[in-house]
Amino acid sequence: MFTRLIVIMAVASFTTGCAQSRYLWNGYDDRLYNYYKNPAETEPFIEGLYETILKSEAENRVPPGIYAEYGYMLYERGKFSEAIVWYNKERDKWPESRLLMDKMISLAVNRKGKSGSKTQGASQVPASTSQVGK
Repeated sequence: MFTRLIVIMAVASFTTGCAQSRYLWNGYDDRLYNYYKNPAETEPFIEGLYETILKSEAENRVPPGIYAEYGYMLYERGKFSEAIVWYNKERDKWPESRLLMDKMISLAVNRKGKSGSKTQGASQVPASTSQVGK
């Protein structure tokens, strides 16, 4: 009985230690921490978000909220059409976010209309002109 308990505990601890994360965060927590410490340095954070999206999509391990956060960063920069694209992606990938994403899309549409933004189509490109993943 005691030997059986030891074997079960050993197997449980071994499999727990080897568990792979369901999502690919790609250093998101460190980037977010650095962004909170230095809010003026948004460019590295935005590029990091986009890099995380590319890598996680390639492995089909997109973390919840990442599309929305990238969309919000674009929204904050006045890129409302692009933000809507990313809000839609979040809503489609994570149905539980539908209510919030619909509200964010509505806000972006209203802001886009008020600003007279004439962005030609919503492209899925990084917010910066520098290359991602150098």
